[in-house]
Amino acid sequence: MSGLYNWRNFWIFWGGGLALFLYLIASGGMLETAVAPNGILDHQSAATAERVNAIQNSWAEAGLLDLARWGMIGDLIFIGLYMSGGIIGGRLVWQQARSPTLKKIGLLCVVSYFLFGVSDYIETICQLVQLLQDQGSDILAGMAALAKPVKVVTWIVGTIAILISLIWRWRETRT
Repeated sequence: MSGLYNWRNFWIFWGGGLALFLYLIASGGMLETAVAPNGILDHQSAATAERVNAIQNSWAEAGLLDLARWGMIGDLIFIGLYMSGGIIGGRLVWQQARSPTLKKIGLLCVVSYFLFGVSDYIETICQLVQLLQDQGSDILAGMAALAKPVKVVTWIVGTIAILISLIWRWRETRT
């Protein structure tokens, strides 16, 4: 298992996750309708079955249901890549850093990326189930809406922490 934790794998998982994220952002605009002007983001925030049904009906009328399904499947792949990369990178920083503060930032990365992955998986799986069932659910929509703020905060914290740790580590290893 220790063979997984190396810088090459970090860059493959984390960089691959970022690349897929950028693709999903770029293609997400195709899901924008009058009912869902923010596309998939409206579906993520829809806290009721009624709102989910309205969004999914607008996608069906526009012939976008397959695109929405593939977008959510792509999101599941992104979550796995980005979370894994962040955890690998955070663990490497935590184990290899000279500075006690940098070690703590590495640990923050591990925790943030783990919480990001759990919350984003909850959100996306709740969305995908509703889309596949072609029926909104108050429970699933509510769970997705509750998971979204946790996902956003942990994504921001993890991303900033890993960038800081990479720069700090680079400077540490140069001297």
